[in-house]
Amino acid sequence: MNAGFSAAAGKNIFGTIAGLTPKTFSDGKTSQVAECPDEYGDTAAHDVFGEVIAPSVEFVVTAAIAKNTTLCVLGSIHSVEIGGVTKKVMLTNCTITTGANNPPTVSLSGVEVEAGATAKRTYAVNVDLLPRSKAQDVAGAFTASSKFTQITTTFSVDPHVQTVSGVPVASDASHGKVEVAATMTDGDGMGTITAAPGGGFIVTAVPAETDPDANYITRAATATKFLAGTEARTVSAQNQDTNGDTAGQA
Repeated sequence: MNAGFSAAAGKNIFGTIAGLTPKTFSDGKTSQVAECPDEYGDTAAHDVFGEVIAPSVEFVVTAAIAKNTTLCVLGSIHSVEIGGVTKKVMLTNCTITTGANNPPTVSLSGVEVEAGATAKRTYAVNVDLLPRSKAQDVAGAFTASSKFTQITTTFSVDPHVQTVSGVPVASDASHGKVEVAATMTDGDGMGTITAAPGGGFIVTAVPAETDPDANYITRAATATKFLAGTEARTVSAQNQDTNGDTAGQA
């Protein structure tokens, strides 16, 4: 039994997800430096401030994940302990990497937000993902194509974090989207590589073709779809939500 570097399982701050096993963790810690120049432009004084984290967790796929099961929720808030201090993190990115001869991986990442942060606008991520070493169009970005060899699917939101002296004091999220980058091969050697976008997707990167010497033609294409966000409806003592709509009646 290894009691050293592999004695503990990978650290996971984003909660247990059926079908995924955490493998690696990074706290993504950064800071800023303020410099005060003298009359020559040399630095006469400096200070370090605004230390924040942007953690990420990479998972291996160990069981099938069905589209009717939410994989994760972008914009959700999670707690993480770094150096004995508990901080809040907003989940902002989910990247699913699949390809021929490569087991699939899922990477979740986020940014530090204020200590009292709560989820506001959120975006659910739903995919069909198999623990198979093959290229998988988990979001249904394409309806017809040549053979895929590599597909990277990235769900993301834009975090809006306000800071004072580099410290987060307020946050929100918006602009949810999914981008699917696929590489295809021309197996019949006829130079015909096609990819039609699936429902709700549009091709956002002009397909780029590569015709190497003594090898098959490949083409890369990217399709994008924007996600619908949701917000929690707060019910007041008068049984109305925050918009004044009636949330219920006796």
